Amino acid sequence: MKKVSLGKFIIFSSVFIVILSALSSLIQLSNLPITLHLSPGQKFTLSVYYPLSFATTPITLPKETMPQTAVVRTLIGNSMTMISSRKKEFQIQLRMFGAIPIKKFRVEVKNPPLVVPGGQAIGVVLANRGVVVVGYLPLTGVDQHQYYPAKEAGIQVGDLLLEINKNPVNHLDDVEFYLKDFKPENQYLQIKIKRQHRFYQLKIRPVLCPSERVGESPSYRIGIFIEDPAAGVGTLTFYEPTSYSFGGLGHRIANFGGRHNIPFQEGEIVIATISGIKSGLPGQPGEKIGIFSNNATSVGHIKKNCRFGIYGSLNANFQNFSTAEPIPIAYSYEIKPGPAEILTVLHDTEIERFKVEIVKVVRQNTPRDKGMIIRVTDPVLLKITGGIIQGMSGSPIIQNGKFIGAVTHVFINDPTRGYGVLAEWMINELNFENTLPKAS
Repeated sequence: MKKVSLGKFIIFSSVFIVILSALSSLIQLSNLPITLHLSPGQKFTLSVYYPLSFATTPITLPKETMPQTAVVRTLIGNSMTMISSRKKEFQIQLRMFGAIPIKKFRVEVKNPPLVVPGGQAIGVVLANRGVVVVGYLPLTGVDQHQYYPAKEAGIQVGDLLLEINKNPVNHLDDVEFYLKDFKPENQYLQIKIKRQHRFYQLKIRPVLCPSERVGESPSYRIGIFIEDPAAGVGTLTFYEPTSYSFGGLGHRIANFGGRHNIPFQEGEIVIATISGIKSGLPGQPGEKIGIFSNNATSVGHIKKNCRFGIYGSLNANFQNFSTAEPIPIAYSYEIKPGPAEILTVLHDTEIERFKVEIVKVVRQNTPRDKGMIIRVTDPVLLKITGGIIQGMSGSPIIQNGKFIGAVTHVFINDPTRGYGVLAEWMINELNFENTLPKAS
């Protein structure tokens, strides 16, 4: 057997450790976004191992727009600490052996946006009038033939049914009521629908169907499943005090009326009242029991429904429901494991603060949900809810006086823990072109 000398073994081991350390550094840095956002005065350290190192270069800007210089200090070995008290943009270049460029990062030092934290319980409605078409129903007529009147009329799943023969449809029972008055000599019903941002006038031919109950006369039907336009209860996360743009829920509205194929891109929010709490248990998520009406006065208009929540603009009716002061958002590298608070409503419309712990912060190089893991530590909240429950989605998370994100999902087998989305990704979804709130 060939023996390896101790010297060679030490060399091989050293090389292996160097390679392993470099790979570890590369993996960690791969989770950094291309652009790092830092607040003035924030200290941020990057560390790598030989043969990796850093170099910094300012971003070239026109002379008249050049900001004041940021302070950048290189500490021991291959560790770089950035400390800035002024606005500045510059680049960090990761190099191998001090010469071979590996990756570039852009650093933007700027004052973070200010937002007003929410916590209000809100009802989400597709519209404040009409009913939502959530499916088709094949009909068997008294002649034993099968019909699809809604499909043939051009009605689509997700359409908002507003009128029948120029009569308003505001409740589920209205459709059945108007069908009772249908005369066969008329052949068609005139209906008005809203699809996304457009209105359509359609004609539909009702079908005379046998009654499902013995002894009752046949009745006319149009072959659709309909639901009330109320989507459910959630939490308003924040609003931007200049544009009155808001964000809420922290996750997409993925289903409507128990169905996943209903498009939801536009709607209204109203203030909801929490009348009860169903506590969560392992395997059995709890929920807030909220009361609101889709005919209630709207406090905001939803313009976007995306993976980070619902977004839109508030109106003047909301001003009576917010007394909080603006606070800065925290960029992801300011968020630390440790104590934090959430704002949410457990009774009526009263916003309360509850203690939580940030268990883990997930460094994300692209916008994604589940940016942090949180754990409820407040004894009062644990006693009432058992932890995170449905309806709490969107509750703002505050740490060190900054808005860091929102509650989004609960761990099914451990309701004391759940996920949060980072404030950075939510603020990116805002439309700052909104006008100031208007009376309505």
